[in-house]
Amino acid sequence: MMKMENKIPGRLKQLRNRKKLTLQQLAQKAGCTKSYISQLEKGTGSPSVSMLGRLAEALEIPVADLIRDEDGEDRGNWHLRKADRRTINYPDGKVTSQLLTKGVFQKKMQPLLSVIEPGGMLNDSEKMSHPKGAEEFVLVLKGDIEFEIGSKIIFLQQGDTLYFDGDLPHRWMNVGKETAEVLFVWTPPVW
Repeated sequence: MMKMENKIPGRLKQLRNRKKLTLQQLAQKAGCTKSYISQLEKGTGSPSVSMLGRLAEALEIPVADLIRDEDGEDRGNWHLRKADRRTINYPDGKVTSQLLTKGVFQKKMQPLLSVIEPGGMLNDSEKMSHPKGAEEFVLVLKGDIEFEIGSKIIFLQQGDTLYFDGDLPHRWMNVGKETAEVLFVWTPPVW
């Protein structure tokens, strides 16, 4: 499996320089510190999913541009072997997600498989939202997930689904005692 965070340091610095932004300017636009941006560019920090979204918004690019190869290696591939999936390891160490397609920036939807240890969550400090007009589908394959959309809390168990406007602020957490597996699908792609 290819770890996506290995690509982020070089891509982040390259994209920041392309936009002619200083570390401080990007930090202000993304709502974080200059030292945090520096850590990400050096590969000593790992961004949360919501931080990737804020960085992409600050750079005025799709999130996929932060993680894709510059040479376009992902273009035109329909088949992806399990061993070749790109992996995102969340900062809390309790969540691992795999992109289930290549060339996501060319697609109209994006599937992601997340394995969530007990207590693992999207983000402990803020809710995530996707661009205006986005839609999100969720299928719990295993385990128990608490999903918060706006101010509504929904408990999901194996086989339960959600389908909602992705631009609504939301977050989730594994509230069960066993590892959960969840299939997420977004449109348009945000990674």
